[in-house]
Amino acid sequence: MAALGINGGYLLAQILNFVIVVLALSLAWNPMVKALEGRREKIAKGLEDARAAEQARANAERDAQKLIDQRRAEANKLVDEGRGRAEEQAKSVIADAQHEAEEIKVRAHKDAEDERNALLGEVRSQVAQLAIAAAERVIAQSLDQSKAQAIFADFFAKAPAGVKGLGQQIEVISALPLTDAEKTKLQAETGAQSLSYRVDPSLLGGLVLRSGDKVVDASVRANLQGLAAQVR
Repeated sequence: MAALGINGGYLLAQILNFVIVVLALSLAWNPMVKALEGRREKIAKGLEDARAAEQARANAERDAQKLIDQRRAEANKLVDEGRGRAEEQAKSVIADAQHEAEEIKVRAHKDAEDERNALLGEVRSQVAQLAIAAAERVIAQSLDQSKAQAIFADFFAKAPAGVKGLGQQIEVISALPLTDAEKTKLQAETGAQSLSYRVDPSLLGGLVLRSGDKVVDASVRANLQGLAAQVR
């Protein structure tokens, strides 16, 4: 080897070093490979966990937004229902108020009419006395009170001819309130099932009977209007 220029000791030392390196590498390779594999698996698992966490977060956000939208829709529905109920209640309150106001007006009108009729009823007796007194002065003699009262009653409450069978429901209009006896007499003379009464002083006297579209007008006002038409 010396002839070839090779140092045998050095060569042996190099061979020995190579064998040691090979042995060291062979001994350390498997643990190194296992360590690298474990590291790779750990990194892969970390990446997978990160993707799962991101997906879970996205799902949670989507579910949260869905829940928010659902609750908002429910809230809007409740608001709309509440507004609708409020409007219905407002309409009901207004309708009730209008109905109550109408009832008050009707009661007030009836009370006023009843009070007027009561006053006219009180006036009736006074008018009768004045009429009898005036008649006595005209004829210069006293009148029989019962006959005079009967004449006066006929003037305001006598049923006109042709009222029998006028109808089953009849409205009777008089210039002054009628007495119970006069109402009973009218019931018998008309043969109606029911009579309703109304006072209209503008009639001046006599009666107006109305049943549906049929009217019998025997009022003093109508007679005066007829006379006025004839004069013209």
